[in-house]
Amino acid sequence: MKMSKKRGTIFIIMGTLLMLSALSLFLYNRYEDARAGKESEKLLSDLQTALEEDQEDALSEDLPPELPVVEMEGYGYIGYLSIPSLELELPIMSEWDYDRLKIAPCRHFGSSRTDDLVIAAHNYKKHFGYLSQLESGATVFFMDMDGIKNEYEVTLVQTLVPTDVEAVQKSDHDLALYTCTYGGKARMAVFCDRLEK
Repeated sequence: MKMSKKRGTIFIIMGTLLMLSALSLFLYNRYEDARAGKESEKLLSDLQTALEEDQEDALSEDLPPELPVVEMEGYGYIGYLSIPSLELELPIMSEWDYDRLKIAPCRHFGSSRTDDLVIAAHNYKKHFGYLSQLESGATVFFMDMDGIKNEYEVTLVQTLVPTDVEAVQKSDHDLALYTCTYGGKARMAVFCDRLEK
């Protein structure tokens, strides 16, 4: 009888600890999501101000294939992404790593000038959390730091296995956006093609 009471007490304590751990993880993820959203909003404003101040009149045929990079707060940015149907505007970092992804979406590969740009972001609600809601035909814009606005149309929304990097890197689409699904077991990828070549 005493042994079963001890077991019961242990199970109650373990269950309580597991519930507290789950709650802590949930609250931490909500905090990270909110922090990333605020950081992106501030960076976007700074980036748009820098773009207005330094905008160049560049002819597209004279542009080098590499995108210009503007340094802000110790990080490089290549421009910003706008997805009107999701009411989303985000600064895009020039390089990616896991620490940068906590701040803003990042270029993973390519350039808008060579029609092979790949952008990765966390699935934070204020980043690419609603990417799966995009439908074929939706419009996506990318403004680079020379003030060149690139207009794309969503042509494919697809779920991929996490290891299929080549599917986004060599997709034959002009722009690819991707994020992990909740739980990280798959990747949500959106492929876009330029509206005007």
